[in-house]
Amino acid sequence: MKTPSRAAGRALAAVGAAVLGTLAAHTPAMAAEARAPQPAQAPDATLQPVDTRAALGTLGTTAGSALRPVTELRLDPWANSSADPLTNAVSVEPKTPNGQTRPLSTLPLTAPLSGGGGLKDLPVLGQVLGGAVRG
Repeated sequence: MKTPSRAAGRALAAVGAAVLGTLAAHTPAMAAEARAPQPAQAPDATLQPVDTRAALGTLGTTAGSALRPVTELRLDPWANSSADPLTNAVSVEPKTPNGQTRPLSTLPLTAPLSGGGGLKDLPVLGQVLGGAVRG
């Protein structure tokens, strides 16, 4: 077994001194970190202001998303079939004193349903629900 030379011994001693010097330099920083932590601030028991705009906006979006399937639900189970009673329209031609008559018919009301539509397709109700469901 070979014994280390004097130069190797000196190099090893220099490395050891460098390591010990580095540790000694960091010891005050480590000691500062090891000190007791500062006590936390006492909790504040006051309520935060409520953001009503965000709450109502979320409510509108949620209500619209919840109602959308109901407005698209097919109301007439016999729609687009020969057995559909809503395909038969009733029309009346009223007599007016000036002789100008326009027929009144149920077809504009029943056509959206007999075509397989839902609440959103009805003339007046669809417009009202469309505004509420947009979200």
